[in-house]
Amino acid sequence: MNIHEISYVIVNRNVKSAVFVYKHYNVNTEMPIKLKDLFIISESIEKIIQWCISIGLILDLTGEVCKKCSHGHFRLRKDSSFSNDIFYWKCSNKKCSKKVSIRNGSWFQGHNLSLEKILFITYFWIYKVDQEFVKHELSICNQTIVDWYNYCREVCIEILKIDSEKIGGDSVIVEIDESKFGKRKYHKGRQVEGQWVFGGIERDSKKSFFATVENRTKETLLKLIKDNIKPGTTIISDCWKAYDCLGSEGFEHFESQSFRKFCRPRNRSAYKHH
Repeated sequence: MNIHEISYVIVNRNVKSAVFVYKHYNVNTEMPIKLKDLFIISESIEKIIQWCISIGLILDLTGEVCKKCSHGHFRLRKDSSFSNDIFYWKCSNKKCSKKVSIRNGSWFQGHNLSLEKILFITYFWIYKVDQEFVKHELSICNQTIVDWYNYCREVCIEILKIDSEKIGGDSVIVEIDESKFGKRKYHKGRQVEGQWVFGGIERDSKKSFFATVENRTKETLLKLIKDNIKPGTTIISDCWKAYDCLGSEGFEHFESQSFRKFCRPRNRSAYKHH
């Protein structure tokens, strides 16, 4: 998953909207950009907009029929008085002249940061850049950075849930784990509490499944494991007590190497061969 995939699905800072766009629109993801490329792209607002349109980060309404009048077609126009983005879509019908923000229907919509800063903060998140560095380079507050970083994680989780499939099988190793993502604050002030996420990934093929859960009880996790992992799979987990029953539920179960100092492996051969 690269910058184009992540950034394109951040729509209205709403996860459900992001998922809808991810499922219904295509983004050119063939050429992951580097930081030097992003600097060149950001030399002017014109370059930013044209680049975003070319890869699908901004919807291209060129030639689209205006829904208001049903006669005019949208064209890209320049007018700094309309918005800080300078450019906007305008209906060609003089009797209508409807104007539409270039952010409409894109992941830029609903946020006050400049297009340039949103591109950079998304890029920095993808490449795990320290938040203090981001604060220094973009001159934005810690809360905004934390909000965006957490939001990007949420979008990734939702995409992974969409792409989930049943994994595992005989002689296939699947690693499972659960994690709680911290709460974040929307720009409107609403607090969102932390969410438990449970998932598994095939060690060789990298096929995976992910799901959000209310808790980490044995009943909750076992049902998800049975729904998403095929019988006969070798499962590697941490030493969370909810997994103790896996050996009697049709799976071969070992505790992960990362917990070897704290937990006795159920079968030491798991670490010798894998």
